[in-house]
Amino acid sequence: MTSTMDLHGHFIPPRLIERIETDGAAHSVHVTDRGTVSFAGRDATQAFPSGMLDLDDRLVWMDAQDVDIQVLSAWMDFSAYVLDEDDGVWLARSLNELTADAIAGKSDRFRGMAAVPLQAPEAAASELRYAVSELDMVAVEIATSVLDRELDDPSLEPFWDAAEELDALVLVHPYASIGSERLQRYFLTNIVGNPAEETVAAAHLIYGGVLEKHPRLKICLTHGGGFLPYQIGRQDRGFAAKSGLTGTHLGAAPSSFLQRFYYDTVVHSGETLRFLAERVGIERVVLGSDYPFPMGDPEPVVTVREAGLEADAVEAILSVNGAAALGRLYSTGKALE
Repeated sequence: MTSTMDLHGHFIPPRLIERIETDGAAHSVHVTDRGTVSFAGRDATQAFPSGMLDLDDRLVWMDAQDVDIQVLSAWMDFSAYVLDEDDGVWLARSLNELTADAIAGKSDRFRGMAAVPLQAPEAAASELRYAVSELDMVAVEIATSVLDRELDDPSLEPFWDAAEELDALVLVHPYASIGSERLQRYFLTNIVGNPAEETVAAAHLIYGGVLEKHPRLKICLTHGGGFLPYQIGRQDRGFAAKSGLTGTHLGAAPSSFLQRFYYDTVVHSGETLRFLAERVGIERVVLGSDYPFPMGDPEPVVTVREAGLEADAVEAILSVNGAAALGRLYSTGKALE
């Protein structure tokens, strides 16, 4: 088997915290008295999960779990779309450069996924180009919405153009969950809210025509695609019942777009993983752990190996599909000239 590759793992470089402590105030980013980080005087992060800052601890975990390579994306709390353009650019550039520095010389175990200031789409496109061409980053992570804008908002076109042009996989990950005012108890903001949030983002990409307009765009949905693959029949019914109900001029049923996405394996159930692979195709499923969060999969490789899939499907999910999703940026280390 070729190298196992985890496409969904989060990392914040320790030097970023140091940089925020010295320079962050000038960019509306502060380390609080509790050791968390706040942006523009609000949206403070949670406490840092154990393992977020330490690559050595991460390598111990990876070795124990037979994870050969992890593609590192920032903690979504650091998307910080509340910052103005200049401050957002400063934070994303700091994240990208310091992540690249942290994993320099470790490309056999780690690759980097860019952060971008999506609240300023032109700047986000520029930062993505820089991260790919200068820092050898292989993908980009974005949130499921940009403040009050959904992912089909026309203002985001410069970013989608750049991602498609660069052949950069876009990992879509929840930041704030939908309906959170009703989900305060029982950890439902995460358990129910996050997959719902992922589903809403995917639906906007489908119904809003982003996938039709960008046929070469590659998008990976975290947490097994939320509820999308499992309730796609309801979306098709809404489409068939009359386009007037959905308010869209979509040219084909929503289910026809399922295979335009990649989906990670963070579904916490072998039965669900088997259904996902059958519904969207083995080749669209990639390994994910959501390390180091409690709601991640603590044994992601074991989950895939014990899901009751055929041996070639297991190898595809653990090794082949991730490299295919990352495409030329992973195989060559840079975008085409």
